[in-house]
Formats: sequence, structure tokens, C-alpha cells
Amino acid sequence: MRSRRTVLTGLGTIGVTGLAGCAALPFGDDHSDNEDVPLSTGDIGTVTWPESPFPVAVPPSLVNAHRDRSRELLAAVPSDPSVPNGAVAEEVQSDRERTANQLNGEPDESWPTEALSTWRGRRNEAACVLGTYRAATGKDDAEALTERQQGVRNDLASFVADHEYRASSPLEAVLAHAPIEELVGDCRRHVRPAPAYPSDPVASPFQAGDAVGRVELARATLADARRLREAYLGERSETTAQWTALIDASRRLEYAASRTRSSVTDFLDREESPFRTDLDGTAGRWLFRRASGYLEAKTEEAREHRNDGQFAAAVIEAGQILAGVEALRATINGIRDGAYLGEVTTESVSGTADRAREAITAIGESDNPRVAAQIVRPTLGTFEYITNLIKEHYAEAVRVEGDLAWAELYARAVPAAAEFVVERLE
Repeated sequence: MRSRRTVLTGLGTIGVTGLAGCAALPFGDDHSDNEDVPLSTGDIGTVTWPESPFPVAVPPSLVNAHRDRSRELLAAVPSDPSVPNGAVAEEVQSDRERTANQLNGEPDESWPTEALSTWRGRRNEAACVLGTYRAATGKDDAEALTERQQGVRNDLASFVADHEYRASSPLEAVLAHAPIEELVGDCRRHVRPAPAYPSDPVASPFQAGDAVGRVELARATLADARRLREAYLGERSETTAQWTALIDASRRLEYAASRTRSSVTDFLDREESPFRTDLDGTAGRWLFRRASGYLEAKTEEAREHRNDGQFAAAVIEAGQILAGVEALRATINGIRDGAYLGEVTTESVSGTADRAREAITAIGESDNPRVAAQIVRPTLGTFEYITNLIKEHYAEAVRVEGDLAWAELYARAVPAAAEFVVERLE
């Protein structure tokens, strides 16, 4: 494994020795000789997330607002709803009970911003229950819903117009405003008139409920964006507008990321394997697919965010692209050196999980832990995702080992990528 300084030196430059000239062989099918390798959740373990990258504490009032609003919505639905359609009545009652029970517990999330996302989802579900109940009992909320939807649009436009990205530094502007940008983008999607409120709500009560829930979710999302901004500014006595600084930094980083990505272009968007070695049935096949697929998807996502003016997010995503390129380089070199091609066993999967966990845990000890936490975010759900697959008996050992190997390689590249980003924000 190359040193952190060597990785840092390579970021933003062209040229990776020995990556060209690989003979292409078909990828083959998804068949694996390791399909019967038994895996349990204990073989994978869990990962501890790094400290939240949001630069100030998130007040409990944000969660309380969602909890109170959710309870208010559910209070308008009887616990034993009288609905003409018995099947609908049963489902409304079941959904109400399930949602009410959720409001009594705290989500198991490491970051307060992630917990807020869970609470917005619960508020959405409560609104869906109410909207479904009202539609099923003959209440037509189409006109009122349109008014609420337009109200959210107007409020969102005002919020965006006033968003100056005020912060104590360009670095803190990225940390504080990237999650706010994400919420703004989510709100824009939620406020679109889809699903549309049905012309006959009695006949389509669940479609009506979904439409009501979507508008409620848009309101909740915008409220969180506003309150997170207020929470940050309330903790900083001296701030200035950082909009121009973020635009400039994102452009510099976009250029660096593009040049770095060009060094592995021959390994992206391929229908055939770029390796002489047959990867069928190996963890290496899944590792390469994950590493190359991630880089392609992240590049497109970053382009969309820059076009939408989400420059704080674009800064983070440039760092994610740089780490993704390094993970792909390590993948290519590893496979060409014969790694990730051996027999997959319970022990090999467990060992890969241990290495991935160690690499992610080390993020908290890096020089720029908050930026690194943002950049490493794509790996943090890997363990939960794989654990769910194992519980549902859908986990194939070679794919699990490939995903975990990618998480390790990516996480090891994050500290250098974070340093590169921070240097260009200063």
C-alpha cells in the first residue's frame, strides 16, 4: 500500500504507470463457485461512524419539531378508523399503529443530520396515513394541497435567494452548507406534483395519501435546511459570504478531479474485462465493478450538482472522485498482482471486513477528520447493507468480499483526498 504522501502527490496529475495495454476478456456471467460459502452477521461486524462533519451541535428542537408535528397528524386519525372500505380501514389502522410506535423511539443514527432524515421520513408516513384516511372518508384535499405545495415553493425560492453561504471560512462553508444544499435539492424534488392528487380520492385513497405525504415531507425538509443554517450561524459570531470562494474552489477541484480521472478512463464504462486474468467467480470481479461503477456514478452526480449551483457539495464530491480514482488504481494494481482472485471463504470475508473497518475507523484520527468524514460517507452504509443482505439470505460471498475490499481501498485513500481538498480551500 502506497504511503499517504505518495497518494497525495498523485492527486490532480495525469498518468498511472502500467495501466494501459491490458487484453480484454469477456466479463462472463455472475456465476460463482463460492455460492455456498456460509456467512453470518457476526462475520461482518459493524462499523463505528466518524464524528459528525457538521461543524456545530444540532439542537434537539429540530427533532422535537418533527415528533410533535407527526403526533399532531396522527391525532387526526382515529385509532379505529371508520372507513367504508374494510380493507382500506384495516391498512390505515395498521399504518397508524406502526407509525405511532416509531414516534416513541429514537433512530439508531450516528450523525444528527442522518437522524433528522429518519424523522422526516416518519413525519412523511404520518401525513400519508392522514391523507389516506381523509380521502377514504370522502374528503377531497386537492385544492388545499395545491395551496400548500405552492407555499413551499415560494418559501424555498426565498430561502435560496437569501442563501449567502455565510461561514467563518471556506472550509466551514463546505461543512455547514453541503448538507443544507442536499436538503434544498431534496425539497425541490418533493415539491413536484408527483404523485398527483387523484381526481377521485375515494377510489384512490393511497395515492391521495402519498401526495399529501410528499408535500409534508417537502415542508419538513425545507424547515430542516432553515434550522440547520440558523444553528450554525447562531454559534459563529463572525461570518462572511463564502459563495464566490466556494465557486472558485469547486472549479479548481473539478479540474484536478477531471485530470486525475482521465488516467483511468480506459477502465471505465467497459462491457469487457480489461484484464488478461479471468475474473469470473472471484471477489476481484465485483471489486472492479464496484470501483469503476462508483467513479462513473459519482462523476455524473458531481456534474449535476455543479450545474444546479450546489458548489459546497461539488467540493466534497471532487474529494470523493479523487478517492474513487485512487481506489480504482489500487484495484487495478492489486488484480494485476494476483490479489482478490483466490478462493473466497468465511475467513477471507471476515478478514476483509476487519481491514475495511480499520480503514474507516482511522478516518477519525486523520488531520482533517470532518472533511474526511464527508468524503468517506459512501462507504459507511456498506456494513449495514451487507448485514441486511445476509439476514435476507441474498448475500453472495464473492460479492460481499468485493464490496468490503472496495470500502477498504476507498477509505484508505480518503485522508490524502481530504488534505488535497482542504489545501485548495485555504
